Amino acid sequence: MKKAAGQFWALCRPFWGQRSSVQAWLIMLVMLALGGSVIWLNVLFVQWTKSFYDALTALDGGKIYALVKEYALYILIYVFAIVYEVWFRKLLIIRWRGALTAELVDSWLAKRAFYRMSLSGRVDNPDQRIAQDIEIFVTKTIGLTVDLLLNPIQLFTFVFILWQLSGVQQITLFGNEWTIHGYLVWVVLVYTLAGTLVTHLLGKKMHGLTVSKERLEGNFRASLLRKHDNAEQIAQYGGEQQEKSHLARHFQAVTGNWRSLMNAERNMNLFIVGYTRVSQIVPVFAALPLLLNKTVTFGGLMQIRSAFNQVHIVLSWFIRVYPALIELSASMQRLSQFRAEILQHQSQQEQADAGKRLQIGSLSFRTPQGQPLLHNVAFHCEPGSWSKLTGESGLGKSTLLRTLNGLWPYYDGQWQLQEGRSLLLPQQSYLGHGTLAEILCYPQPVLAASDALREALDKVGLGAWRDRLDEQLNWDRIFSGGERQRLAFARALLARPETLWLDEATSSLDHAAARALLALVRRELPGTTVVAVTHQQELDDLFPQHYDLGRFRPA
Repeated sequence: MKKAAGQFWALCRPFWGQRSSVQAWLIMLVMLALGGSVIWLNVLFVQWTKSFYDALTALDGGKIYALVKEYALYILIYVFAIVYEVWFRKLLIIRWRGALTAELVDSWLAKRAFYRMSLSGRVDNPDQRIAQDIEIFVTKTIGLTVDLLLNPIQLFTFVFILWQLSGVQQITLFGNEWTIHGYLVWVVLVYTLAGTLVTHLLGKKMHGLTVSKERLEGNFRASLLRKHDNAEQIAQYGGEQQEKSHLARHFQAVTGNWRSLMNAERNMNLFIVGYTRVSQIVPVFAALPLLLNKTVTFGGLMQIRSAFNQVHIVLSWFIRVYPALIELSASMQRLSQFRAEILQHQSQQEQADAGKRLQIGSLSFRTPQGQPLLHNVAFHCEPGSWSKLTGESGLGKSTLLRTLNGLWPYYDGQWQLQEGRSLLLPQQSYLGHGTLAEILCYPQPVLAASDALREALDKVGLGAWRDRLDEQLNWDRIFSGGERQRLAFARALLARPETLWLDEATSSLDHAAARALLALVRRELPGTTVVAVTHQQELDDLFPQHYDLGRFRPA
């Protein structure tokens, strides 16, 4: 319980514990005021019930019509209060959801934690946790909190009314006569507590099933997205049957969990539905002795029934919201795990020193599973030099570039980067969404000078797109592998980094095109230090320095 409370407060504090949250607290107070007005109206409805049914019993037409007018006024106020309470609730939900989403997205993307988390694989479906679990957590928390704050007011109000209506009841039990004050209050209390206990015993299994449901649904949705993102490759391989089998396995897991959850809900609902239905008649039977003794009128019986139901509604809160509590608990657990994982991977970020040249000494790194890749790597690159890293496939050349760029966390040792900005061009560059101008300048904002963008496109052989900078298309489907690599070099020309890392950056281009792009870089960025990984041996003469990483293979 202490751990859950700590997790809950950790998720709430950034929004509710700041000075800037004054507006949120004011909205909450407005919601509570509107909720309080609903409670006051329910008190009036209880009083109105007695008057109306007594007038109905007496066939007093004049009083009945007057009470109908009074009821219409109550309903008008009631509708206003309910509608605006819901409106302010939704306003508060979207504000808190926006703040919590921004916080987690910022943390997830900060210090490249998102990349390291993808390597570890300990957290599934971050998209679902951000998009869906936050919405569930915020919505359920606000709704349940408002209920918790208003329920005591409603409880004490209607317990007081029901206590007065109950009077004093004399019962004989085991030969002894007992005097019970407010006996209807004790009836509703015992009935509700028994229902709450049974509900918890029947429903506690649902928590684990709900957590699994979120994970399995997220896995199925992620698998569908991967099929969409890689549609062309799947079609080229003719892998439709294999993909159908993968999706069928994911959905089979969803179905199995669904059936287990469905059976657990059935067992709980068998009790809850019957319990709820019986609760409608319990107050009538409980108050029947008062009616038979002519202690209360028929209108009084209906008043007791209304007050009893109001107390029962409050005391049955746990039963009514049990599924919501399970959803809240599951979402809180997933968000807390996500947040803890982010903080752990952010702590792995170490800022390398920067100096006049790139200097690597005794750097070792390994796979996420702990298998050594390269051991005691050591070399240096002078400013403006061009160096090629050689070695067989799978040796760890690309991993070395990731390590030097602060991406790979599984290493030991130190290195010094060259001062200034660096840029890594991978084998398949990320394009993203947006206009051509936006993806061309990525990850920086769009340059105001469109002429510079057009010139960069011309230089890398994409001049056909020079007048389409404002178009927004599905670029992953538009550009071929070679065109994506040309666009990456255009990004380098615009960014003008001091260090340029090339990781198979020309592998989709023919010999002539690759040489032309590298010559373009040498001409346009003469002071840039270039470190390349490439298996295109015909480009070897462009790199005066060659470093064979095979000699750093672990013994």
